[in-house]
Amino acid sequence: MAAFNPCFTKIKDGQGLSTKDPQQLYLCAHTLNRAAAVITLAISIVFFISGMGKLLSLPFFHVPFTLMNLPTGFGYVVGLVEVVAAFGLGFRDYRVVSASALLAIMMGALYYHFSYETAFQAVPALTLSAVLFLIIKLDETVDKMVRFQQQLLQSALGS
Repeated sequence: MAAFNPCFTKIKDGQGLSTKDPQQLYLCAHTLNRAAAVITLAISIVFFISGMGKLLSLPFFHVPFTLMNLPTGFGYVVGLVEVVAAFGLGFRDYRVVSASALLAIMMGALYYHFSYETAFQAVPALTLSAVLFLIIKLDETVDKMVRFQQQLLQSALGS
């Protein structure tokens, strides 16, 4: 499997991804970037639908705010943040900020599920939170790999 995917090669005796040629490093970064794009698109759709449900005043989406005795406008603010952050996930420069904003919202959702419902009903919120963490980590990893690839190319051209 290591021959097919340089991203998951094990480091043996100091030989790892850092000693691979730039082409393999590019393939690895490209693979991770595609994975991040697919995951990001899926999570963006989920949060866009959730945010639009709140902005369109669908009762299902506003029940938690009513049960927690929060003002009606709070649901609309959360919906607006969800919609804006869902779009922000699509732009590399705003991906981490958007995912962090959505994580803050998910902390509120987890509080609601654990306080007002059964713990089992918190599973979707926990799953979404884990995916947001994954998006942040993938973005960070791809960024490091691209910078490392640029360093390798600069050193190869400088030699």
